[in-house]
Amino acid sequence: MESYSVYLHFDLLEVVPGRGEQRRLIMNFIRSLADAPHTLGDFTDRDESLRTLQIKIIGHYAITYWVDDPVKAVMVVGVRPADR
Repeated sequence: MESYSVYLHFDLLEVVPGRGEQRRLIMNFIRSLADAPHTLGDFTDRDESLRTLQIKIIGHYAITYWVDDPVKAVMVVGVRPADR
């Protein structure tokens, strides 16, 4: 399978810890989506357009993303502490 591009809004990086193990885990997972874009989350949700969102718990954070197959891209649309 061809690698997908992975996109995330710059503001999401404000939520990711600046250093340490949590950052490493989060960034490694986000990078892994390029080669495994259809990685299932631990949960699913729907956005206002009824698009299926995958939610993966990584360390103490929940990463929300969806796959745009026609353009071969993964859109990371949320990073937040998992306990919220």
